Amino acid sequence: MRWQFLDRIISCEPGISAVGIKCFSRSELFFMDHFPGFPIVPGVLQIEMMAQMAGKCIAIKNPLILPVLGSVKNSKFYRNINPGDQCKIYAQITKIAKQYGTAECYIEVDGLKVSSAEILFAFLPRTHLQSENFDGVTQEWLKKQELEDQSQ
Repeated sequence: MRWQFLDRIISCEPGISAVGIKCFSRSELFFMDHFPGFPIVPGVLQIEMMAQMAGKCIAIKNPLILPVLGSVKNSKFYRNINPGDQCKIYAQITKIAKQYGTAECYIEVDGLKVSSAEILFAFLPRTHLQSENFDGVTQEWLKKQELEDQSQ
């Protein structure tokens, strides 16, 4: 199973901030068990969404590193995310050092904040874990930026 919790990057200032979209359909497998008769997106998956958004923002800035989730501080959950909801995931990178980075993130649904967290990333050399190729979501955003740059 691929744990991809980001459908699209809608804006990104590499290494500074990014915004992405994730839509949840009723067919998501976890809705069957979380919870029967009251399906909501688990908090741990909300944290994963925020970590993926911030990690992509950092990796776009430096393609030679792979940001991996190190710790989560001050996570808060204000409202439920339900089947059919479209989430906007916001990531603000607060620090990038040689071996780690930090970000403040939050998720909104219909303009209302549903969750937030501070995330610490460890940086691994990308060559040790995978090729320098990015996932499809990041490649789509990079290609869009290249086309916009060419048209200017």
